[in-house]
Amino acid sequence: MRERATRRRILEGVGLAATAGLAGCLFGRGDDGDYYEGESFVAEDDEPDFGGHLDGIDHPGTVDWTGASEEALVVAVGTGREGMGYAPRAVRVGAGSTVTWEWTGSGGRHDVVETDGVFDSGEQYGEGETFSFTFDEPGVYTYYCTPHRHRGMKGALEIV
Repeated sequence: MRERATRRRILEGVGLAATAGLAGCLFGRGDDGDYYEGESFVAEDDEPDFGGHLDGIDHPGTVDWTGASEEALVVAVGTGREGMGYAPRAVRVGAGSTVTWEWTGSGGRHDVVETDGVFDSGEQYGEGETFSFTFDEPGVYTYYCTPHRHRGMKGALEIV
């Protein structure tokens, strides 16, 4: 009898460990930390109003790229949990800047579609593929991934 209880406890322990490991793989936050490392953020009291577009998704704030070189204005496509995000998710850049989106190759096919139809990258999926757009007009631009919009794959830009 004592032997069965020991086996049962071992099997229960193995089962719990396997379940926890699988849950971490399926439901883990994903790691966008590297994309935000060393970035400057817009002051909290100066945070742009994206009209609720980013509500319900995880983003640490708006990254301030107003003084960055054109080569540095790159948003990663296919980041975070299961490759269903953009990083950074919200960015401020100066008028006349060209922003480039670069695919990571994670999460399947993605696109970058501006909510009001200002730009549309078309679907891409290969690692290193890019789409660029020059923002001449100040304002707020919100965008999403058509295949994964329902999963919260959204981003925003403020052009100043």
